[in-house]
Amino acid sequence: MTDSTSVDEVQAEMGLAPAGQPGGPLVPAAEMYPVMEDHDHPGPRQYVLIAMVLVVLTAIEVALSYMDRVNSNLVIVLLGLCAGAKFVLVCAWYMHMKMDAPFFRRVFTIGIIGATIVYGIVMLMFASTVLSS
Repeated sequence: MTDSTSVDEVQAEMGLAPAGQPGGPLVPAAEMYPVMEDHDHPGPRQYVLIAMVLVVLTAIEVALSYMDRVNSNLVIVLLGLCAGAKFVLVCAWYMHMKMDAPFFRRVFTIGIIGATIVYGIVMLMFASTVLSS
């Protein structure tokens, strides 16, 4: 490709439609990965605050795992709640789901709900061997 050759000419030689034409295989990055325009991405301060919350939740999880005198079923539920809270924070902030297009959030949420339901069904199948009275 020489300096005088344009991108459109190269795409035409390769048999590709330019990005602006319907059905064209090349799409601008903004159209391929839409991000909601009304949300600003988090700044460093927000990332550090979320990281501190995650550290506190992890410390709570470690402390819960060392509790011997508490009912083990309660510990399991509390650990699950802490893990769920950490999951939501990581997905919303570090995976940028909070700023993503609503369609992608819905697809992700439906998948997570489906996986949680399947996990819950399997967990209940083995509840008699896992959970103690």
